[in-house]
Amino acid sequence: MESIPRPCFETLQEFSLLDPETLDGELSVIQRFLNRCPTSSLPTKSYLLVKQFLIKHAEPTRYSNYRSCIERLLLWSILEAKKTITDLNEGDIQEFMSFCTSPPDSWVADKCCRRFTPGKLKQAIGFNPAWRPFRFDQPSIGEDGTRIAYIAGRGALAMQMSVVAAFFLHLHYCALIATNPARRLHAAGFYAISLPVHTGANVFTDEEFAVLMLTLSDMADKEIKYERTLLMIASVYYLRLQPSEVDSLGGDLTISALRLMRDGTYDLVEEKFPGNHSWKIHSEFIDHYVNRFRKKFGRQCIPLERDHTLLLGKIRGKDSISSAHARLLFRKVCQVVIDTLTESGCVVSPDSVFCKASLLWLRETSMHHSARTMGMDDVIRLVRKSNAESAYQRFFARRG
Repeated sequence: MESIPRPCFETLQEFSLLDPETLDGELSVIQRFLNRCPTSSLPTKSYLLVKQFLIKHAEPTRYSNYRSCIERLLLWSILEAKKTITDLNEGDIQEFMSFCTSPPDSWVADKCCRRFTPGKLKQAIGFNPAWRPFRFDQPSIGEDGTRIAYIAGRGALAMQMSVVAAFFLHLHYCALIATNPARRLHAAGFYAISLPVHTGANVFTDEEFAVLMLTLSDMADKEIKYERTLLMIASVYYLRLQPSEVDSLGGDLTISALRLMRDGTYDLVEEKFPGNHSWKIHSEFIDHYVNRFRKKFGRQCIPLERDHTLLLGKIRGKDSISSAHARLLFRKVCQVVIDTLTESGCVVSPDSVFCKASLLWLRETSMHHSARTMGMDDVIRLVRKSNAESAYQRFFARRG
């Protein structure tokens, strides 16, 4: 069983001559390597998919960088994850990027070297035993004579994530995978060179909101007490709650109030909630957040309409949280985002949204997203506490 990572692709000149659909014309040493890899990862299938992607980028200015990045993913998938590359999920991509940040010594070369040993015939060409997927750009031995740990630079990780995202986007467009496992991570910008500076509006950009929710999901995965915080923030966003509504409606907002509508959205159908059919809640809220919470706390067997768990409940006790408590929890999550980005080498600007956002930004971001996909009448209905003229004007502001 092969465990040492080996080079899978030749120079651009030789690679351009290959058939992307088969192994015809491949070096014998590469074919033998694939045959020795774990069979559960279907190495040949993964290899051909990567080759078909790489052939689209077979030009002098791009090939070398794309080859290095996508080859690492291929080797990690078949040797470490032992999965077909099309079976990798979002968690796998996170694990792979962590692997790239500080790979084991067995994956790191001391210096740049040739991939293959020369031979007069293709059958005689072999692997250079010194080659590895990662390499030091400076001496790997410190002044005290010990080997230095390899730590990837910010730019290298940004390039790696960009190529991985492009590869899975290619698979998704070719209908080879149902969902793109790298989409959210790439959009979140964790591996970008720096965090984008906020434009000034009281809304999160798509990337900023993805960072917020991804960070909070990770917090909940590590400590179950944050499942409550995740459900609370998701509720404020998807229900478009104003801070005052957290206080006035929090004690009545239960999971049982959610009802599936004919158009696939959900609504709060209890009489105590203002504005019949004025909530228009995306099914993503139920699928990704409510059901996640119910599963974590063993309530998935209870029908939705009979689950009287509070959406804004406290971690301890039966009451709902106040808007002040919600603000405190929200700011705590923003601080964790800042700390996480800083620790990973990202530059967090003083103008970053995470330094100055308030709880109200969740509602404004949700209204902004709604205005991009819904008609004016539906969006105005969602505003609730506003006169028609103000709602009309704000619709076009949010749509822009």
